[in-house]
Amino acid sequence: MNSNVEKHRLVPAGIVFPFILLTSLFFIWAVPNNMTDTMLAAFKRIMSLSDTQTAWIQVVCYLLGYGCFALPGAIFIKKHTYKYGVLLGLGLCIFGGVLFYPAMLANNISSPLSFATYLLAIFVLFAGLSVLETSANSYVYALGDPHTATRRLNFSQSFNPFGALTGVLASQIFVLSQLNTMSAAERAVLNEAELVNVQNAELNAVTIAYLILGLVMLALFLLIFFTKMPQAQDEDKTLNLKATFNRLKRNKNYVWGVVAQFFYVGAQIAVWSYIIRYAMQQLQFDAVISGLGNNASQESIIAALRSVEPIAGGFYNLAESLGIDALLPRTAEQAGATYYVLSLVLFVVGRFVCTFLMKWTRPVNLLSALSVLAVICSLVAIYGQGFIGVYALMGISGCMSLMFPTIYGIGMKGLGEDTKIAGSGMVMAIAGAALLTQMQGILSDQAGSIEFAYWVPTIAFIIIAFYSFTVARSKKIKINR
Repeated sequence: MNSNVEKHRLVPAGIVFPFILLTSLFFIWAVPNNMTDTMLAAFKRIMSLSDTQTAWIQVVCYLLGYGCFALPGAIFIKKHTYKYGVLLGLGLCIFGGVLFYPAMLANNISSPLSFATYLLAIFVLFAGLSVLETSANSYVYALGDPHTATRRLNFSQSFNPFGALTGVLASQIFVLSQLNTMSAAERAVLNEAELVNVQNAELNAVTIAYLILGLVMLALFLLIFFTKMPQAQDEDKTLNLKATFNRLKRNKNYVWGVVAQFFYVGAQIAVWSYIIRYAMQQLQFDAVISGLGNNASQESIIAALRSVEPIAGGFYNLAESLGIDALLPRTAEQAGATYYVLSLVLFVVGRFVCTFLMKWTRPVNLLSALSVLAVICSLVAIYGQGFIGVYALMGISGCMSLMFPTIYGIGMKGLGEDTKIAGSGMVMAIAGAALLTQMQGILSDQAGSIEFAYWVPTIAFIIIAFYSFTVARSKKIKINR
């Protein structure tokens, strides 16, 4: 009995500290992911951009960054080791963070040049995140007993939403709170020098946040570099891409897993990217704040927003009691970000609850139930009004909590020596975020309704539900040799 328990340990004996370091990566890469989600709202105000223009941030993040660098990252770790793949990913992230500084300086030349340079910095940062995720997800999955691989990955991924929450709180405290409350129309009447001064102050807040993130990643880089990391079960450096691709494309379970992951990540980023805009519009935060007149005090703004609906009011009361005044809103974007924070709290709770339930419930059953519930919440978000729609949109985050690691674990079953390259396919599927977010931005601009644009993630959840009720339940999992 004891030998069986030892055999099916979640984490193999003797590698607890290296496993903690690996799990910390799941936390740290979520910080820039979710900070960048809030950058859509920030850059929209700073540079008076449309939804379609701000969606280019997500295209650069997920199509170019994640989509183009996952496979090269997988090839790199196949030729070298998981450890060096992790270090390469962290190194690119650090360099991307440094590039935010020249991007800020470029605003003194022109705003379009500055925005383009920020996109370059974000591209390098997310290229690093792509390599980092490709390495860490596959490393944790292969580091121990295959019977506990999906649960082990869910455990490490459970710390990812803490990083997501940290990213949103950091952006709210250090970036969104520093935005000037002037609207696009008010900025348009400023002379060039006045506008540049306003933008520079806002961009300085953005840049400092990412430079600090780069320093934290540098500390992790040094810790992992000087730590002896364990070998995984699939630490085979033989590379034959043609044979690997042929095996993978014949594996229906894996192919459908990548498709489901593509739509899941697209849905997740689509839901979160516009949650601030959605809450601002549904709860009319701009009108509430403008109704207070020019130069309204933060106290009067908070008092007005506190009465809009009870959940946010309770959040503001909690922030005040804890002395975290930076979470109290002074702009409509900050008020909208409150619901992003609360959504991530649901995401965190859902991830741990689902990981716990997997001791007794098959992961695929949880995936089926929550994908159906996500469709229902999405429809309420589309057709619901006011706080009902906002609550439904928040509920989607609880439904999404287990989806990425569970789809990853189901799709990667039985891949053996192909695990590293297959892992890159799962990470490349993150490119779905670029496509679906861009589609959502275009639909929002064309329809003039951010609510209607939530049909994009709704369709994605329908596809995930189909996958969970069909291919994911197949008892004939093909084993790659």
